[in-house]
Amino acid sequence: MTHDTIARLEHGFIASVQADDGSPLRDSRMIAALAQATVLGGANGLRINSPEDIRAVREITDLPIIGLHKVPGENRDVITPLVEHAIALAQAGADIIALDVSRELRGGDLSIIGAVRELTGLPVMADVSTLDEGTRATDAGADVVGTTLSGYTPYTHGDTEAPDFALIEQLVARGIRVIAEGRLRTPADVVHALSLGAYAAVVGRALTDPLITSARYARAVTEARSAAASRAVSGS
Repeated sequence: MTHDTIARLEHGFIASVQADDGSPLRDSRMIAALAQATVLGGANGLRINSPEDIRAVREITDLPIIGLHKVPGENRDVITPLVEHAIALAQAGADIIALDVSRELRGGDLSIIGAVRELTGLPVMADVSTLDEGTRATDAGADVVGTTLSGYTPYTHGDTEAPDFALIEQLVARGIRVIAEGRLRTPADVVHALSLGAYAAVVGRALTDPLITSARYARAVTEARSAAASRAVSGS
């Protein structure tokens, strides 16, 4: 079952359908509708936050669902920090459990990977930010490794606009089954990640959050107007 579920994701893209508190989309029915739209559009799988949203999405599709439980942290949201969270996700209908296994959160203790696999019977996606975290997670039993946290841990702060293609390459070179995730904003980004050997790729807000997407367009228009005004002043 573990291998069958993961095999359904191979060479495809996974839609991450989430909405933060305060968003007009923050309703499980809205999440399910957005998820259904991405499925109709061709997504191979879904990445969904919280048992409530997973239950709603499970009603509209049998595609693999990567379940996670975000908990607000001091500097960023933490992904499924407790075994109890993972069990609730499994009970809600998740097929794969995403865990934050960063050194920032776990230190050197990755026993949660084995515990979640044993108690839920489900495969684990280990969300990491570095090559070392990815190799350690694989050694600890993770079924797939996601590049989700690159740029979001204190020791990987840097270019948080572009995808971390280098990390994808490094993990693939170690023979690790990688799900590319993080700042994949265009079809070209996804195709490039897959060409580097990623098993699958996750696309999030660029695909499913019109608030974020429209803000990007608005910013581009504002910047273009500002540049045009500057040129007009300098040419006068």
